[in-house]
Amino acid sequence: MPKIEKHIAQGFGKGELETMLDAFLTDIKAQKVIIDELHDDHATYKTVVTDIKTLLNDIKNRLAGDGLMSLPGLVIGSTTTHVANVAFDYIVNGAKYSKAAVAAGTAPGNDVIPQSKYGAVALDIGTDGTIDVIEAAANETGYDSAVLAIAGLAAVAADHVRMGTVTATKSDGAFTFGTTALDAANTTVVYTDGICVFAAIGAAVNTSAPATLTAQKTDLTVTT
Repeated sequence: MPKIEKHIAQGFGKGELETMLDAFLTDIKAQKVIIDELHDDHATYKTVVTDIKTLLNDIKNRLAGDGLMSLPGLVIGSTTTHVANVAFDYIVNGAKYSKAAVAAGTAPGNDVIPQSKYGAVALDIGTDGTIDVIEAAANETGYDSAVLAIAGLAAVAADHVRMGTVTATKSDGAFTFGTTALDAANTTVVYTDGICVFAAIGAAVNTSAPATLTAQKTDLTVTT
């Protein structure tokens, strides 16, 4: 006996069964809309997951290398010819090290920069916690700009981290690192911290708007 006729024989009206089947059909159509939306939004979800994976790998790789974990805050020292730093953390080959604040400062070399020219030094630190001063190659003849002076600095040595750089120029005479006060008259000195490994990490995820499902579920309301 056909199923519909069987239900009729058991006391269900044919109209009630048709209503029930229509409700099932409506519900199935609603589910299809949701499935279609999930299918269409798959690319967005995949892009976000891929970006998160890229971010985590970037963090992992940076923390396994060399770099600053916090900034040294380079400024003029209490000894005004020296460069001071606050306490900071850094990593070398993935191992963490800490450097205490040096309020008096570190002597920034002894190069003499000609009047109105620019000179630069870098402060680097290694696993032993010693601050090394790296002087730009042509400081003694001077550079035409601070940018060129920084470009004259040697690259960071292996197993070291660059704390930052200092550029200086004096308009009324020569500037001598380690001798001329960093706040002397007619002197322009710029302190630039190195880049923290976390600040250098790329964007976490893309800017795609989050996918939103708009389909509403359908409840069966037929009673028997």
